[in-house]
Amino acid sequence: MPTIWRIFFLTLVATSLLFVGWVLVYPKPAPRTQWEALDRVTVLREDGRYDEAVRTLQTWMQNDRRDVSRDGLLYQQIAMVYLRKAYKRPEAREGSVHQAALNFDKALSLYDQEQADGIGADLFEIGGGYALLGDLSTAGKCEFYEKARLLFERQWPLIQSDTYTAFGKTYPLASLRVEVKKHHDAVRQKLSSSGCQQT
Repeated sequence: MPTIWRIFFLTLVATSLLFVGWVLVYPKPAPRTQWEALDRVTVLREDGRYDEAVRTLQTWMQNDRRDVSRDGLLYQQIAMVYLRKAYKRPEAREGSVHQAALNFDKALSLYDQEQADGIGADLFEIGGGYALLGDLSTAGKCEFYEKARLLFERQWPLIQSDTYTAFGKTYPLASLRVEVKKHHDAVRQKLSSSGCQQT
Protein backbone atom coordinates (compact mmCIF):
# COMPACT_ATOMS: atom_id res chain seq x y z
CA MET A 1 0.00 0.00 0.00
CA PRO A 2 1.48 3.36 -0.98
CA THR A 3 2.34 5.77 1.84
CA ILE A 4 -0.33 8.29 0.82
CA TRP A 5 -3.05 5.64 1.23
CA ARG A 6 -1.69 4.58 4.61
CA ILE A 7 -1.78 8.17 5.82
CA PHE A 8 -5.32 8.60 4.45
CA PHE A 9 -6.49 5.35 6.09
CA LEU A 10 -4.91 6.18 9.47
CA THR A 11 -6.40 9.69 9.35
CA LEU A 12 -9.84 8.22 8.61
CA VAL A 13 -9.55 5.72 11.48
CA ALA A 14 -8.34 8.39 13.92
CA THR A 15 -11.17 10.74 12.92
CA SER A 16 -13.74 7.97 13.34
CA LEU A 17 -12.42 7.08 16.80
CA LEU A 18 -12.49 10.72 17.87
CA PHE A 19 -16.10 11.03 16.66
CA VAL A 20 -17.19 7.88 18.52
CA GLY A 21 -15.43 9.12 21.67
CA TRP A 22 -17.14 12.49 21.37
CA VAL A 23 -20.57 10.84 20.98
CA LEU A 24 -19.99 8.70 24.08
CA VAL A 25 -18.63 11.50 26.27
CA TYR A 26 -20.56 14.54 25.08
CA PRO A 27 -23.34 15.29 27.57
CA LYS A 28 -26.77 14.47 26.22
CA PRO A 29 -29.59 16.99 26.58
CA ALA A 30 -31.79 16.45 29.61
CA PRO A 31 -34.71 14.07 28.99
CA ARG A 32 -37.98 15.85 28.21
CA THR A 33 -40.27 13.07 29.43
CA GLN A 34 -40.16 10.24 31.92
CA TRP A 35 -40.22 7.70 29.11
CA GLU A 36 -37.26 9.37 27.44
CA ALA A 37 -35.38 9.18 30.76
CA LEU A 38 -36.26 5.48 31.13
CA ASP A 39 -35.19 4.76 27.54
CA ARG A 40 -31.85 6.44 28.17
CA VAL A 41 -31.40 4.47 31.39
CA THR A 42 -32.02 1.22 29.51
CA VAL A 43 -29.26 2.04 27.03
CA LEU A 44 -26.85 3.13 29.76
CA ARG A 45 -27.57 0.02 31.84
CA GLU A 46 -26.98 -2.24 28.84
CA ASP A 47 -23.68 -0.42 28.17
CA GLY A 48 -22.58 -1.05 31.77
CA ARG A 49 -22.72 2.65 32.63
CA TYR A 50 -24.62 2.06 35.86
CA ASP A 51 -23.69 5.19 37.78
CA GLU A 52 -24.67 7.39 34.84
CA ALA A 53 -27.99 5.53 34.57
CA VAL A 54 -28.72 6.18 38.25
CA ARG A 55 -27.76 9.86 37.91
CA THR A 56 -30.11 10.18 34.92
CA LEU A 57 -33.06 8.94 36.98
CA GLN A 58 -32.14 10.96 40.04
CA THR A 59 -31.86 14.11 37.90
CA TRP A 60 -35.23 13.38 36.30
CA MET A 61 -36.80 12.97 39.74
CA GLN A 62 -35.82 16.57 40.50
CA ASN A 63 -37.58 17.78 37.34
CA ASP A 64 -40.80 19.76 37.86
CA ARG A 65 -42.34 18.11 34.78
CA ARG A 66 -42.19 14.60 36.20
CA ASP A 67 -45.34 12.75 37.19
CA VAL A 68 -44.84 12.48 40.96
CA SER A 69 -47.23 9.54 41.11
CA ARG A 70 -44.60 7.54 39.17
CA ASP A 71 -41.78 8.07 41.67
CA GLY A 72 -42.26 4.55 43.02
CA LEU A 73 -41.58 3.16 39.55
CA LEU A 74 -38.47 5.34 39.27
CA TYR A 75 -37.13 4.12 42.61
CA GLN A 76 -37.72 0.55 41.40
CA GLN A 77 -35.77 1.32 38.23
CA ILE A 78 -32.87 2.76 40.22
CA ALA A 79 -32.89 -0.38 42.37
CA MET A 80 -32.83 -2.55 39.24
CA VAL A 81 -29.80 -0.66 37.90
CA TYR A 82 -27.99 -1.34 41.18
CA LEU A 83 -29.06 -5.00 41.02
CA ARG A 84 -27.58 -5.30 37.55
CA LYS A 85 -24.39 -3.62 38.75
CA ALA A 86 -24.20 -6.07 41.67
CA TYR A 87 -24.44 -9.02 39.25
CA LYS A 88 -21.96 -7.66 36.74
CA ARG A 89 -19.39 -6.12 39.08
CA PRO A 90 -18.63 -8.41 42.02
CA GLU A 91 -16.14 -5.93 43.46
CA ALA A 92 -19.01 -3.46 43.98
CA ARG A 93 -21.58 -6.07 45.04
CA GLU A 94 -22.22 -5.20 48.68
CA GLY A 95 -22.48 -1.45 48.02
CA SER A 96 -24.78 -2.05 45.06
CA VAL A 97 -26.97 -4.43 47.08
CA HIS A 98 -27.24 -1.80 49.81
CA GLN A 99 -28.23 0.94 47.34
CA ALA A 100 -30.75 -1.35 45.61
CA ALA A 101 -32.33 -2.18 48.98
CA LEU A 102 -32.62 1.51 49.90
CA ASN A 103 -34.42 2.22 46.64
CA PHE A 104 -36.75 -0.77 46.94
CA ASP A 105 -37.55 0.48 50.47
CA LYS A 106 -38.40 3.94 49.07
CA ALA A 107 -40.62 2.40 46.37
CA LEU A 108 -42.44 0.29 48.98
CA SER A 109 -42.88 3.30 51.26
CA LEU A 110 -44.49 5.26 48.42
CA TYR A 111 -46.74 2.30 47.59
CA ASP A 112 -47.87 2.17 51.23
CA GLN A 113 -48.52 5.93 51.33
CA GLU A 114 -50.64 5.79 48.16
CA GLN A 115 -52.76 2.96 49.53
CA ALA A 116 -53.08 1.82 45.96
CA ASP A 117 -56.05 -0.19 44.84
CA GLY A 118 -55.81 -3.02 42.37
CA ILE A 119 -53.82 -6.20 42.22
CA GLY A 120 -50.68 -4.91 43.95
CA ALA A 121 -48.34 -5.43 40.98
CA ASP A 122 -45.76 -3.26 42.75
CA LEU A 123 -45.75 -5.72 45.65
CA PHE A 124 -44.83 -8.53 43.26
CA GLU A 125 -42.09 -6.50 41.55
CA ILE A 126 -40.57 -5.19 44.78
CA GLY A 127 -40.84 -8.64 46.36
CA GLY A 128 -39.03 -10.12 43.38
CA GLY A 129 -36.34 -7.48 43.79
CA TYR A 130 -35.85 -8.35 47.46
CA ALA A 131 -35.60 -12.04 46.52
CA LEU A 132 -32.82 -11.22 44.06
CA LEU A 133 -31.06 -9.17 46.74
CA GLY A 134 -31.24 -12.22 49.00
CA ASP A 135 -29.54 -14.27 46.29
CA LEU A 136 -26.74 -11.71 46.03
CA SER A 137 -26.24 -10.76 49.66
CA THR A 138 -24.29 -12.59 52.29
CA ALA A 139 -25.03 -10.50 55.37
CA GLY A 140 -28.65 -9.56 54.61
CA LYS A 141 -29.81 -12.75 52.88
CA CYS A 142 -32.40 -13.71 55.50
CA GLU A 143 -33.78 -10.18 55.82
CA PHE A 144 -34.25 -9.83 52.05
CA TYR A 145 -35.87 -13.25 51.63
CA GLU A 146 -38.23 -12.51 54.52
CA LYS A 147 -39.24 -9.15 53.02
CA ALA A 148 -39.92 -10.87 49.70
CA ARG A 149 -42.03 -13.57 51.38
CA LEU A 150 -44.11 -11.01 53.24
CA LEU A 151 -44.77 -8.97 50.09
CA PHE A 152 -45.87 -12.03 48.11
CA GLU A 153 -48.21 -12.98 50.97
CA ARG A 154 -49.49 -9.42 51.13
CA GLN A 155 -50.34 -9.51 47.42
CA TRP A 156 -52.11 -12.86 47.59
CA PRO A 157 -55.54 -11.58 48.83
CA LEU A 158 -55.52 -8.90 46.12
CA ILE A 159 -55.48 -11.45 43.30
CA GLN A 160 -58.11 -13.94 44.42
CA SER A 161 -60.82 -12.89 41.97
CA ASP A 162 -60.97 -14.39 38.47
CA THR A 163 -60.31 -11.16 36.59
CA TYR A 164 -59.11 -7.60 37.04
CA THR A 165 -60.36 -4.64 35.01
CA ALA A 166 -58.19 -1.58 34.38
CA PHE A 167 -58.14 1.05 31.66
CA GLY A 168 -61.20 -0.49 30.03
CA LYS A 169 -59.66 -3.97 29.68
CA THR A 170 -60.24 -7.11 31.67
CA TYR A 171 -57.33 -9.38 32.53
CA PRO A 172 -57.46 -12.95 33.89
CA LEU A 173 -55.63 -13.39 37.19
CA ALA A 174 -54.98 -17.14 37.16
CA SER A 175 -51.51 -16.85 35.60
CA LEU A 176 -50.54 -14.08 38.03
CA ARG A 177 -51.61 -16.26 40.96
CA VAL A 178 -49.40 -19.05 39.59
CA GLU A 179 -46.41 -16.67 39.35
CA VAL A 180 -46.91 -15.24 42.83
CA LYS A 181 -47.22 -18.74 44.32
CA LYS A 182 -44.14 -19.93 42.44
CA HIS A 183 -42.05 -17.01 43.73
CA HIS A 184 -43.47 -17.32 47.24
CA ASP A 185 -42.65 -21.03 47.37
CA ALA A 186 -39.14 -20.40 46.02
CA VAL A 187 -38.47 -17.75 48.66
CA ARG A 188 -39.77 -19.99 51.45
CA GLN A 189 -37.44 -22.73 50.22
CA LYS A 190 -34.50 -20.30 50.19
CA LEU A 191 -35.37 -19.15 53.71
CA SER A 192 -35.39 -22.73 54.89
CA SER A 193 -32.20 -23.82 53.09
CA SER A 194 -30.37 -20.70 54.32
CA GLY A 195 -31.30 -21.47 57.92
CA CYS A 196 -33.31 -18.26 58.29
CA GLN A 197 -35.98 -17.76 60.91
CA GLN A 198 -39.44 -16.97 59.51
CA THR A 199 -41.67 -14.55 61.38
